[in-house]
Amino acid sequence: MAFDVDPRWLGDAAWPTSSWLGDASSGAEPPYAVQAPPVDPPIDPGAFKDALARLASGVAIISCWDRPGEKGRAPRGLLVSSITGLSVDPPRFLFCVRKEASSHDTLLAAGACGVAILSAGDEDEALRFASPARAAERFTDSRWDLARDDAPRLRGGLTSAVCAIDAAIDAGGHTIILVTARHCTTRPGDPLVAFDRALRTVARP
Repeated sequence: MAFDVDPRWLGDAAWPTSSWLGDASSGAEPPYAVQAPPVDPPIDPGAFKDALARLASGVAIISCWDRPGEKGRAPRGLLVSSITGLSVDPPRFLFCVRKEASSHDTLLAAGACGVAILSAGDEDEALRFASPARAAERFTDSRWDLARDDAPRLRGGLTSAVCAIDAAIDAGGHTIILVTARHCTTRPGDPLVAFDRALRTVARP
C-alpha cells in the first residue's frame, strides 16, 4: 500500500506545543537556527520529498497515556519512521514528530512512552497507526499491555521498550524527542521498513 504523505512519516494529526520538558540546550533557545537560511536557487519541495522518500528506515509505534494517572485515561499513539538509536549509555532513542500530529501535545505531557520497533509481521498494526481512518482500531490487538501505569506497551515487534521522555527540541515544524529506555525486550525477525511511500519488508539473504 502506498502513502502520499510526508515521506518521513510521522503518524496521525495535531499537537500544539506545551510541556514541562525543557530544551536540550542549556538555554531557552534551540542550539541551532530553527529556521534555516534560504537556499539559492530554492529546492522544489516536491523534489525534496521524493529525495526523502528514497531513504529506507525502520518504523516504530510510539504510545503513551492521555491523562496519565487519572481515571478514564486513554491510550494514544502514532507511527514514526524517524526512530534511531542515540546512545547505549544512557540507553536512548531519538525520534521526530510533526507538531500537527494529533498525539504531539499528549506525548510531550505524558512523561513516558512505549517504543515498539516493528517487524515484517506487524504491517497491519503499522497501518492502523499510520491512517487516521483506522484510528478506532488502534490498541485493539490483544498484544497491547494496557495495564501498565507508565505507558501502553506492545508485546511484539522486534523491540519493545518503555521509556522516560527526557527532552523535546524545537525543530521548526517538528519536535525532536529524546527518550531513555527503562525496560526493553527484543525478538528475532525481519524488519518492517518505510521506503518510497510504502511499507516494505527486507528479505534476508
